[in-house]
Amino acid sequence: MCYLPLRLFFFLFLSFSLSAQQIARLRFDDNFSALKNDSLKKEAVDYLKEIRLGKETRLSFGGEWREQYQSYTHFNFGEVPADFVTQSPYQLMHRTMLHANIEFPRGFRVFTQLNSTARFLNPNPITGQLDQNVLSLHQLFVDIPFSRQWKLRVGKQEYSLGLERFVATREGPNTRTPFYGINLKYQLKNLQWDAFVSHPIRIKPGVFDDEPTEEVLGGFYSNYRAQKRMQFEPYYFYFESDLREYQFKRGLEKRHTFGLRSFSSPGNWNYDIELAGQTGQFNDLSIAAFMGVWDFNVALKKAFYVGFSGNYVPGDRSGSDTKLNTFNTLFARPPFGQTVALNITNTWNFSPYIRYQDFKKWLVTGRASFVSRESTADGIFTPNMTPARPILGKNVGSVATDICNIYALDAQFFPTKHFSFQVELGYCDAGDYLKESGSGQNVHYYALRNVYRF
Repeated sequence: MCYLPLRLFFFLFLSFSLSAQQIARLRFDDNFSALKNDSLKKEAVDYLKEIRLGKETRLSFGGEWREQYQSYTHFNFGEVPADFVTQSPYQLMHRTMLHANIEFPRGFRVFTQLNSTARFLNPNPITGQLDQNVLSLHQLFVDIPFSRQWKLRVGKQEYSLGLERFVATREGPNTRTPFYGINLKYQLKNLQWDAFVSHPIRIKPGVFDDEPTEEVLGGFYSNYRAQKRMQFEPYYFYFESDLREYQFKRGLEKRHTFGLRSFSSPGNWNYDIELAGQTGQFNDLSIAAFMGVWDFNVALKKAFYVGFSGNYVPGDRSGSDTKLNTFNTLFARPPFGQTVALNITNTWNFSPYIRYQDFKKWLVTGRASFVSRESTADGIFTPNMTPARPILGKNVGSVATDICNIYALDAQFFPTKHFSFQVELGYCDAGDYLKESGSGQNVHYYALRNVYRF
């Protein structure tokens, strides 16, 4: 039975052949204005775009169909809840998204999107926020322009800020992440600035049953292009929540994040450096935390790159002082892919890689990540900041530092602007800390994914 999804993937891979060009990952950023030219040769789906409703009013429809087959051996290093049927599941993840965009005179517009995600074949319980959301109003917002530079956006929406090290759509998992928010946007030729305040949304598996949380996420994110290849992104986030847990304790968290990302536009040599500090309060503890992340690569020949990335994110220094040094990555994308649900909090890692990227049809990356625990007084976390280790009732006092070594291959092929195909292979060699603090079995992972967008 597990071979059926594989056949479906290869059938879909051979079925679509359209023109080569990307459609925006955030669908509200799609731009089909070229289709206003009636003399332009159009594909069948192009007639769903730029439908004239009046002299200056246009309606566009679009959507996405994604199928993803995943297989794990020793999911989460074999440390699974008691109600799991198997620690080595395989699953078919289905996603359908449909949207409509109405543009009115003077830049006013309404964007809305429906989402349907479902999980099949896996006998284990549904994972909240990630696996299944049978039907939901995923996005509904209005854009209200004040001028060519200023715009207000109000409603339910996705956020994708920078390289998504703090706020992400979480494209990899089955269900993407929306927020209820208000944004004030400013844009010039070399400067973009986005201030916002929002409530994250608790995603439930049923029909129209999502609800806002009492968590608060706000701040600003900006991008400044200083030179042709040099860009800077200063930002600030305020986060308030009583849902996060540190060292088996919950409480009211009020956290401020100040950061700066500096990076180059694509070229023969590239860099990406991001530094951030956090202050605030968690219960009666004052927060003092730091994050450093980097990525450097150079082209050996056209489209072939070699590089290394890594991070240094210190953990809590002591459980008996008046400070909390644990760094909170808020709503970040999974930094190590989907082989393991591991965050960069309280880790340092070194990740050499090779990459083929022609910026047209192929993106292939082979990577090794050597991950260690930075502080033995703190544990490790999942990408959504759920504590992964230590586990209450097990070896809480382990002083081991080696977490794991991850070896991964990710190959993406974009034959057309409508269709993409992806293969992921991963192997994770569990380190001493995992073996001493709970189950520490090695993880094997592979996935096949196809997406059709229109």
